[in-house]
Amino acid sequence: MGDPVIRPDNAVAMFKIETTEGVDAVPTAADAFPFDTGQQFNSPFTTEDSTEVTGSFVAGAPTVIGQPAEITFRCKMKGANAAYSASVKPPHHALLVAAGKKALFTAAVAAAAVTAVAGGTATLAAAFAATAQAYRGMPVKLSGGPGAGRTTFITDYTAARVATLADSFSPVLTTATQAEILPNWTYAGTSPKDQSARLTDQPSGTLYLNEDGVLRKYTACRVSLTDWGGDTAKSGFFTFRITGIYAGKVDAAMPDAAVPLHSGPILAMGVSGVDPAFLVNRQQLPISSWSIAENTTQENPEDPNTFYGFGASQLGRRVPELRCDPLATLVATRNVEADIAAMSQFSALIRAIGAAYNRWAITMPLAQPVAADSATRGSLRSEDTRFRLLSPGRDAQARDGDSILCFW
Repeated sequence: MGDPVIRPDNAVAMFKIETTEGVDAVPTAADAFPFDTGQQFNSPFTTEDSTEVTGSFVAGAPTVIGQPAEITFRCKMKGANAAYSASVKPPHHALLVAAGKKALFTAAVAAAAVTAVAGGTATLAAAFAATAQAYRGMPVKLSGGPGAGRTTFITDYTAARVATLADSFSPVLTTATQAEILPNWTYAGTSPKDQSARLTDQPSGTLYLNEDGVLRKYTACRVSLTDWGGDTAKSGFFTFRITGIYAGKVDAAMPDAAVPLHSGPILAMGVSGVDPAFLVNRQQLPISSWSIAENTTQENPEDPNTFYGFGASQLGRRVPELRCDPLATLVATRNVEADIAAMSQFSALIRAIGAAYNRWAITMPLAQPVAADSATRGSLRSEDTRFRLLSPGRDAQARDGDSILCFW
């Protein structure tokens, strides 16, 4: 019998946050996450060619040197498909946390009539927290009066319980409208102030990848979202680039992992039929695709005290940007060039609504348009538009506000 072959489609990946950076967290089947076939990883070694003169045209022996490990997974954006709680989390929770996106579970706040409305704001009832930015990026379900049946998102929240909403409403909201916070998990980027905060806000993780009985291990891993986006009427995707330290491979039986098998929600008005999927400045944009480029710097600093010569992966500065391709329209409807010239800043929202607990949204409180290049979609004029995502400051959990990913 010949050598057994490895079938990479028969794979399980498990990721667990480390208690101590670089110490194997020993992921189990309970830490498995769903991903699309096509995972990629590199060798722990590379070579440096010899330039020594050998008395021959044949080069001397190369030097074998270590290099950081890089593993890439493409994953559908989807929820847990079960009621959220402090222990029931979205399926890619640990990867998002290792990407520096601090997680927060928020329990429901019961429906109560808003006490005041003005423009795009609503003052929430006394049962809501009187803490600035306590609910930024979270879903607010409306009932009772104008707006009933809608689920909007908070782009700004003051200690006076004044919530700025991402949507516009016609008829406008009144004090007959009731608002409630739905149970949710949110994830937002971090800018740690010191070493202690870095280890908390941007923790490392251990990855186990078992392909058809061959288990590869990686420690001291941190994650970058290198590609985050999707197409209209289709699922959204994360592309996670995991960088860490290779910890070897062994033969090991495939674990009995039960990863979530349900589909992800699509980018459309979804089951409610009332909440638009893509908004900028509270205006619906007819797009065919969207993406968020986080542009995060990620380094594995050289360290001769490690086996491969590199230390734990570290996250650095990011330059987040939203890209989309709305169809062009009349100047009276939308004038992106004028917005660019005026250096305008406004909110943006992407919302994929599936069944309960399989919904996600991305709230961007401050989006500044920086480019609108002419293009075509079929025979129609479009504008390839880019928005720089800015942070309006830290929220109540010391997270940045450039984008807030929410599952509810």
